[in-house]
Amino acid sequence: MSLTELLPALQKLHPYDKLKAIQFLATELSKGQNFPVSDLESQSWLETDLVSDLPEYDWGEGGIPSVKPVEYLSGVGLVIKEG
Repeated sequence: MSLTELLPALQKLHPYDKLKAIQFLATELSKGQNFPVSDLESQSWLETDLVSDLPEYDWGEGGIPSVKPVEYLSGVGLVIKEG
């Protein structure tokens, strides 16, 4: 299957199934790669479980910080909204 055939097929998948497919592809690709022992970071990323829920983030004593609304403007980037 070519890349031009694969991408539309992946786009039709449910988000969970997309993650499973990406994880599978990363695992398959890592089998063909011989990462040096010193490249443990790359190996760790390839073996990471990207499908399961992440543990709760510890925001510390201050709790979740206040946020400002943002929007993405094409050609400009992320812009903080007023208010």
